[in-house]
Amino acid sequence: MLKLMVCHLGCWVTTRPSSFAVIKTQFLDLASNKIISGLLCLFLSSTLMAQITNKDVVAKIKTEKVLDLITITGTVESKTPVIKSLRYVMYVYKENPETSNVSKNEQSGRIVLQPNDRKELSQTRINQNTKDKVTVLLLVYDLDDYLVAKDRLVVLNDDEKGKKVITVEEDDANENEGFTGFRGIVIEDTKTKPGRDFYLDFYSNYRLKGINGKEVVKITEQFSFGRNTIMEVSVGGTIVYRFFVQPTRDFIEKQSDQAIIAVAKRLIALENQKNFIRQY
Repeated sequence: MLKLMVCHLGCWVTTRPSSFAVIKTQFLDLASNKIISGLLCLFLSSTLMAQITNKDVVAKIKTEKVLDLITITGTVESKTPVIKSLRYVMYVYKENPETSNVSKNEQSGRIVLQPNDRKELSQTRINQNTKDKVTVLLLVYDLDDYLVAKDRLVVLNDDEKGKKVITVEEDDANENEGFTGFRGIVIEDTKTKPGRDFYLDFYSNYRLKGINGKEVVKITEQFSFGRNTIMEVSVGGTIVYRFFVQPTRDFIEKQSDQAIIAVAKRLIALENQKNFIRQY
């Protein structure tokens, strides 16, 4: 009996270190999982917060008709007791109904918005007798360059009336809170004719393929070494495609096709991310 007890005791002492090792491993795994979960929650929370617009700051485009002129004014209003330092960009697009060519006028600046205050940001005038479709887009960013407010208005020759731009189901009401109902926006900042040709080709393909993402797609041309320029295609501020410009038609068409694929993948990834956030 004594030998049996000693044997059991010896076995317990022998196996005890390995038991501690197992417990230690399980504890470290649990701690690691908690850290990863915490970081994931933090990332998802910041991502979700970044998508909410027109909550603390509200952007609004206003129009006024005087004779044959329409005055367009971009405004911003604070809904919080906190001082806001903001950056804004107002785009005026004119689309020719016959050629589908699009021209753009851009006005931008920075302001300090006092608590519960309202300010006029930018103003422009257009002739109301034009046959072009005139669309105005106002985007407002905070100090971290997050989009915090936006508005869109078709001022003249609205061909979107009667079209359902966005469908919001009851279950998705909270997710789309603050969404102003515009999709498929493509803006450009090009500096050369090949860059402009790329933008026009990309925009034509974007509309032809029926891509209708919530995020703003921006085409930017940057000067590089010598006479070279670099085209950058971004979705919601994230660059998804970049290339050096070559002034040949075949090259521009090929790059346009590749850029469309990259943009579509990014929009799908963002949509899947939103679905994951909703499930989480």
